[in-house]
Amino acid sequence: MNRAANENTDPADSSAAEHAQRVAALVAAEAVGEEWKSHHMTLTFFLAGARSSHEEDHHAWQLDEWRKRIVDCLEADANAELAALQDQLQSWILGELRYRDTALDSLLRAYPQPEPRHEAP
Repeated sequence: MNRAANENTDPADSSAAEHAQRVAALVAAEAVGEEWKSHHMTLTFFLAGARSSHEEDHHAWQLDEWRKRIVDCLEADANAELAALQDQLQSWILGELRYRDTALDSLLRAYPQPEPRHEAP
């Protein structure tokens, strides 16, 4: 379990941390593909929390820089730094979750929980 998830002890916070971790892993895994454009827009708005266009610009730039580092790590097969960058994104998401009461609902709308897989009998 990573550091960001360990900061919370409340079950609701734990659930939010697990969701933030899942989103960070998904976005990191899809940072080099066409999916990035959608992730970039979604996370920019989520992290800005509808506060201001300046906040959106800041987070858009921050995510662009983060993606460049992810791509470099993938090309260099730098798994330790890749994990640290994934943790960094998770920390940004958790920061917004702590800052804004409606953030978890917003994150769940943008990145719904996966449907449980049912195995055939």
